[in-house]
Amino acid sequence: MERITENQVARLTSFVSARIPETAPLEGEARRTAAALRLAANKQMAAVIFHRLSPAEHSGETELHATAAWNLLVALAGIWHDHPDFPADAAVETFEFDCESPLSTSMRRDS
Repeated sequence: MERITENQVARLTSFVSARIPETAPLEGEARRTAAALRLAANKQMAAVIFHRLSPAEHSGETELHATAAWNLLVALAGIWHDHPDFPADAAVETFEFDCESPLSTSMRRDS
């Protein structure tokens, strides 16, 4: 998370927030979908901000959650990657998963 700047956090969170429609004018499934998306995005933003505001001695406790939250925000932003205001330089993941085996470590044992 250290390589992600405050400017990148602000730009990405603003971009994602601006793309999620307000729920008031919506009805039914569209309203529930927008509410769920906003709730998910807000929780991820809160995790990133909480980590960045935490004292250095507690950063180890919040780093993994903040990193996962940031990557989810990047994925959410990617929904609108064709938008002219897409912040490509802010939408960078902090680590990558192996899609075929996302829970495996990058270390390999050779026998």
